[in-house]
Amino acid sequence: MTLAAVALLAGCGNGDEGPEDGRSGAVTEDSAEGTAAGRTNGGPLDAAGLESAAVTEADLPEYTFTVFKQGTVLGSKGKPAEPAACQPVEDIRLRSPEPAPTAAAARSVHPKKDTKATDITLYAYAEAADAEELLARVRDAAKSCTGYENDMGLNPTVTGLPVPDPGPADEALAFKRELSGTAHWYRVVRSGSNVAVFSWQGLVAHKNAGEAPDEVITAQLKKLTETAGTG
Repeated sequence: MTLAAVALLAGCGNGDEGPEDGRSGAVTEDSAEGTAAGRTNGGPLDAAGLESAAVTEADLPEYTFTVFKQGTVLGSKGKPAEPAACQPVEDIRLRSPEPAPTAAAARSVHPKKDTKATDITLYAYAEAADAEELLARVRDAAKSCTGYENDMGLNPTVTGLPVPDPGPADEALAFKRELSGTAHWYRVVRSGSNVAVFSWQGLVAHKNAGEAPDEVITAQLKKLTETAGTG
């Protein structure tokens, strides 16, 4: 199995707002895949356990993977969003959510016969209440925020989308962020004390713009809920 491993995410945007991953410095295949599923005192997933809950090529054999180094924080904040009500949406883009997770893991996948990538970011929290708070913050922002200025001086618009089916998880929300004809679609899903963020981008004018990568989402949520015992 071939997994491209790269360094810790730098917290930049993707597509119209610069590279998302800040790739440099390889890690080994073993470290990228993580060790056996682990928990903190038999409770929430720890970093290794969260990495084991993330999809691999064994789960999606028709996809090509880029695996990012795990950690507690995968991004960093810059200049605060203006207005402040939009900050939770910007935090999702920057991979620096509030509340801060106890562990995080990320990868990007795309079909071997297509270049349309889906970014997957997983967050583990010590308490389900923290994960619930993250969903509440992003949900409120997606409803109240129509547009903002980010740390790069750009002004994306934000649109809340219909509530998606959470599948085996507990709750989900969706929104899109758009700038200059390019949109980034997001689906944020909570399963117990864990949160999965899926994002993909495309030109708004395309016929299938915004179509959700259901195969990827289904596979990841199934593995996350089974590994964490939250399904």
